[in-house]
Amino acid sequence: MERKEFKKIVSDCLLANGFSKKGKYYYKESPEVICCLGLQKSNYSNCYYVNVGIVIKEINKRLELPRDVDGDIRCRFYFKVEGKEVDCLDLDRINESSVIVSSLEANISEIM
Repeated sequence: MERKEFKKIVSDCLLANGFSKKGKYYYKESPEVICCLGLQKSNYSNCYYVNVGIVIKEINKRLELPRDVDGDIRCRFYFKVEGKEVDCLDLDRINESSVIVSSLEANISEIM
């Protein structure tokens, strides 16, 4: 899969699930927290991570547009690929957008 196609699939899925995009990050808010998602390319392969930062508003009253690394709670999304859970999506091995979308939606439902 091409990088551009992958990023469009991720963007379309996140926007359809209530996230907004500002710069290179995706945001979703609740009254208590801001969830920030960012894509990170591996230095060693054609692999992408989805990094998550959960910012607690009460603690960080001045952070309006945090980055994923600013999160009070940080983690990565995991994806089910070929029967295995992986935290890095290898674009050289993924051909189906449904794998990406279903995993993104499962992860979103767990954090928000």
